[in-house]
Amino acid sequence: MAAEEKPTETETLIHGVTLAPVTETTKEITKDPTTEPTREPTTARTTEPVTEKPTQIITAEPTTEKPVTKETAVTVTVTEIPGPKVGWLTIISTPTGAEVTIDGKNAGLTPVTGREVGEGSHAIAVSLSGFETYHAEKSVAAGEQAAVDATLKEIVIPTTVPTTQVTIQPEPTVTPPPCIGCDKGWIRVYCNVNGATVSFDQLSSGCTIANGYCDTEVSTTGTAFKTFTVQKPGYEIFTGSVSSWPAKGQTVTLYSTLVPVQSSGNIQVNSQPSGAVVTLDGGTWQYTPATFTSASTGTHFLKITLNGYQQYGTSVTVSPGQTSTVNAYLTPNPPQPRTGSLNIVTSPKGADIYVDGTYYAESPFIVTNLAPGSHVLRMYKAGFDEYMSTVTVNAGQQTPVSYTFTPQRGPVGSLDVFSTPAGSAVYLDGNYMGHTPYGGSLDIPSVLSGTHIILLRQQDYNDYTQTVNVRSGEIITVSAQLTPNAPSPHPDTTGQIMVVSTPSGAELFIDNSFKGITPVTIPDLPAGSHVVMVRQAGYTDATQTVTVTGGQVTPVSLSLAPVPVTKATPLSMLSIISAIALAGLAMAFFAKRQ
Repeated sequence: MAAEEKPTETETLIHGVTLAPVTETTKEITKDPTTEPTREPTTARTTEPVTEKPTQIITAEPTTEKPVTKETAVTVTVTEIPGPKVGWLTIISTPTGAEVTIDGKNAGLTPVTGREVGEGSHAIAVSLSGFETYHAEKSVAAGEQAAVDATLKEIVIPTTVPTTQVTIQPEPTVTPPPCIGCDKGWIRVYCNVNGATVSFDQLSSGCTIANGYCDTEVSTTGTAFKTFTVQKPGYEIFTGSVSSWPAKGQTVTLYSTLVPVQSSGNIQVNSQPSGAVVTLDGGTWQYTPATFTSASTGTHFLKITLNGYQQYGTSVTVSPGQTSTVNAYLTPNPPQPRTGSLNIVTSPKGADIYVDGTYYAESPFIVTNLAPGSHVLRMYKAGFDEYMSTVTVNAGQQTPVSYTFTPQRGPVGSLDVFSTPAGSAVYLDGNYMGHTPYGGSLDIPSVLSGTHIILLRQQDYNDYTQTVNVRSGEIITVSAQLTPNAPSPHPDTTGQIMVVSTPSGAELFIDNSFKGITPVTIPDLPAGSHVVMVRQAGYTDATQTVTVTGGQVTPVSLSLAPVPVTKATPLSMLSIISAIALAGLAMAFFAKRQ
């Protein structure tokens, strides 16, 4: 009898998710040249039939030269394609900046982009102080890009109005003297951190945040407060103005956002295969395996690219003193013409387009060179509700996407961020939101009403910080003029190149070295002359020689021309007649010889 086979199991832990055990089993098969080989180790035997699973027995046909007289076993091992069975989740919310948990584990604040998860069903929770928690179950298949769009519902607590008891008194009616200070109102303060204390005009009186808010009773005829302060150890102190004073029985609502005191952690990035270019928040870059040290706490975005592979983008959350690990399994580019494209049109136009977390351009635009399958399309424009959906790209086809935005409603506003120079990383309350594009602005919709801190950062420039007060339904424009770092005794010997291409999504080579996928900013380039080339399948290469100046950003814009389609020239009538005549002479010649 054949020996019993024992499958072996291996577990993979990736991005904090324990994937299902992978069972490697030896199977017995007959080699068939028309069938693709299995990815599992296989064994072909000539032996008696066995009914045990998963072994399949096929008896080989006997030959006259060498009759089979005993058991023989030939084992053929086929290498399993590397990488766990995973998919990716992109989660957004209205308002933005909500806390996300996936299967009970913290995943950072919205927007969460390209978070790698094991295949199967996952429990999603999105919460924000002052709003009902959003719950959803999302099933993700292996290799699938899935999306969750959470619209949070504001918690509305009915205002308690003191009741007045009317007493009927006999004539004559006696009017009581007015009660000074008896009329009451309330001030409600919302905050993103429970346990924070609220005070007014630097007085000790106030309340403590619980369940996202707290109420303070005030006299409507008393002295109105001018300012309020919210604080908690480990967070920066928040101070705002009291916008209005309540009337009898009314509640005035104020909003505050506490930002953690800046601290840092590390990000460890591995890729399969290694040697890929990984950029942190579109700025500093390394080759994998890479470690980014002293990364500020909060949410960051990683883009991982390798020549010949689909680009990979994911968000990662950094906690103080901790190291966050990202393991990226890159997907090879499919052979041409097996890629597809998205033809995107919006009303109004000018919306920022992101596919799988990577910015491409403003609408209208055609996103090319996409692998067949599911992709997460995300679009937003200041003043309108954000759009996010999973779209399917088919090989060799252009998929049309047309969308009309709806104006934002509820306690949210928008930010429209410009910067000089362009290409600056933008952070909202410590969380990375994107880059200011070349020749445009970064739209940040669904920002909760209240005070927020905007930070812009770019290499060789001083950080730009601005406090903005967002009101419901309004668009706040931020125009940031970054100033270069103060000159040092030693001149800056490196600069940056910001490369955009038409179409975008092209592979970028600088001095024949792969650097990423357009649009992209490459820092730390030695000052001097460099050869910039962009390449995309179906287009001719575009090349330009640029000069990099130390401490400055050099913009480069390249346009790719489609490869001309070569059409077969039809044969002329004379050629056809000549060919027929030659064929006839050849036949006559052979007939004569016979």
